[in-house]
Amino acid sequence: MKRVELSLRATMLFVAVLLQNAEAVLYLPGWLMAQRPDFAWPGPAQYAVAAILMTLAVAGVVILGKPRFAGAHGWALAILAGALLMSAAGHVLMSAATLGVMPGAVTGAVLLGPGAIWVLAGLVEERQLSGLGAAIAAGIGAAGVPFAWGAALRLAEWLMA
Repeated sequence: MKRVELSLRATMLFVAVLLQNAEAVLYLPGWLMAQRPDFAWPGPAQYAVAAILMTLAVAGVVILGKPRFAGAHGWALAILAGALLMSAAGHVLMSAATLGVMPGAVTGAVLLGPGAIWVLAGLVEERQLSGLGAAIAAGIGAAGVPFAWGAALRLAEWLMA
């Protein structure tokens, strides 16, 4: 079986992000309101702008820096993969906790999680990172998910003001 290059893996992961973010923009605000109507959730427009910002950030990591900053690009991809793996796991866990299907859970479990693992494996296979380096970077990405989404939602709110 022919090995798939890391750049193609990263591009496919970006497509998975596009699909999951589109699904979340369409359905997540309503799902959140149904779960906790008493909470002040961001509105659909603010969430859409935040999702666009996050998608652009992913595009930046996937597209930029490859030739000029190869070492840093490997770390950035691993941090991104860890964040996306955590996002996928979070959607699945929230679905289990609510006994329903959270928007993004299916795309997370089928596309995002496996794609993130595939990118991490590609980083190790192409010797851009060691296994330990990939695990550390993925852990940093996983820990940063709430901060990244919080910042994107705040920036979206500011942009919409």
